[in-house]
Amino acid sequence: MIKLGSHVSFKKPLYLVGASADSVANKANTMMIFLGAPQTSKRISVSNYRLEDYQKMYSNIITPEDIVVHAPYIINNASLVKAEFANKFLIEEINRMNYIGAKYLVLHPGSYTTFSRQASIEQLIESLKFVISQTKDVVICIETMAGKGTEIGTTFEEVVYIVESINSPRVAICLDTCHVWDAGYNLHNYNEFIELLKSTRMINYLKVIHLNDSQNELGSHRDRHANIDQGKIGLETLQKIVHEPLFDNIPIILETPWVDGAPIYDKEIAMLLNKK
Repeated sequence: MIKLGSHVSFKKPLYLVGASADSVANKANTMMIFLGAPQTSKRISVSNYRLEDYQKMYSNIITPEDIVVHAPYIINNASLVKAEFANKFLIEEINRMNYIGAKYLVLHPGSYTTFSRQASIEQLIESLKFVISQTKDVVICIETMAGKGTEIGTTFEEVVYIVESINSPRVAICLDTCHVWDAGYNLHNYNEFIELLKSTRMINYLKVIHLNDSQNELGSHRDRHANIDQGKIGLETLQKIVHEPLFDNIPIILETPWVDGAPIYDKEIAMLLNKK
């Protein structure tokens, strides 16, 4: 089954009800939300989430397990000096997800700032081991990154190394098509790309896909999303990913730019599903 949706707003006063209504209007059957603003760790009480109303109105269309949550951008579990704050926040965020019943938490792996790349990778591994030891159920999905600045998690081998070092079914991978393109993986060579997912064991741990076109040339390391069929990756390749049998039942989430101040996810979802 194809699971296709987008990032939607989770905001007062409707929260889960509003996010679900937007997704259903887009003809989506999965969705991704931030439980607060992406650039802050401030969070509201779960009592405001309108969980019971969501359960009555929308949970048969978008199940709790099909609600993907994205961690805020500001936390850096790879930092040797900020890991304590990041760990505490992730534990609390997972508890909030448990309240909803959401299954997948997408996490940027972080950056190595003033420390070595390997030291920061090892810090991330220890950090996530601690977080999963203090929580339950939720699967943390490490997102593939484009390679801006000192980001880690920019190669398949590096992301797989992190996941396999933790060695828990509660740590997996989120593949972002814009990021991997910008990191240098040529999605136009589609069969080779699929074989690479297999040979690097990425496919073994893939639980979420972020489906975005890219404004940038292959290998640019810039991370600038484009609308579907408006970038360098192109509609044909992105449609192949949506219809790929290997990705059945994996939530595929659009994070494409708004146009004239409004999202066009409904049009993009229809375009992606209409494979000729």
